[in-house]
Amino acid sequence: MKKYLLVLAIGILCLAYSSAQNLGDNEFQRAGRAYEKQATEAMDSGDYEGATKLADLAAIEYRKSREFAEAQLLRFRAASAINLAQITIKDLENVQRIRKEYPTELANANALLAEARALYAEGKWVESREKALASIDALKGISGVKAPVANSSGKALPRYYVVVSRPQNTDCYWNIAGMSAVYGNPLFWPKLWKANLEAMRDPENPDLIFPGMIVEIPSIDGETREGTYDPSVSYPSLDK
Repeated sequence: MKKYLLVLAIGILCLAYSSAQNLGDNEFQRAGRAYEKQATEAMDSGDYEGATKLADLAAIEYRKSREFAEAQLLRFRAASAINLAQITIKDLENVQRIRKEYPTELANANALLAEARALYAEGKWVESREKALASIDALKGISGVKAPVANSSGKALPRYYVVVSRPQNTDCYWNIAGMSAVYGNPLFWPKLWKANLEAMRDPENPDLIFPGMIVEIPSIDGETREGTYDPSVSYPSLDK
């Protein structure tokens, strides 16, 4: 009975490892795998008490791994929100009329963005992301921006896409570019990669995009884009 419970406990650890692996590899996860391997070896040799202790240590490391990875995910989301705010403000400041007519809105947005950066530097990821999004909201009062007409249907195509994690067919530039609301052709993935280098962990590796990252979708055929991709919306295909 004791051996059965130990086998069950190690099996649960394997599931915990699989879940943690989806959040990213780190030193805690590697330590957990080492303890798990030692626990299995101890059990096979009949040292059930030692195996139990090692399994407990593995569980502790896997918990630390999940906590670390979740914190990193919050960090990346904050960084993506800051990046989105920077892009939005920059685009509007590049329009002379808007700079002249809406100095207060732009100043407020820049002030909130500065707060977001300060909070990010302090490691306050959630608060940083909220300030960055508030910076974008501060620009909603600006009117007269070019109407978002994407194609003959008159419906707008998305300008941003938030990367999500899936067990299968996970997000990558290839898959995102192939979406009908994006380019409808995965071969255009380098366009996404080059437009989002500053938001990436390793700009030279296009495979390293992460859940929560906000991918900017640059125009490829003169279409105007706005807003963030919403899976509940039925977007028209890009006219080519």
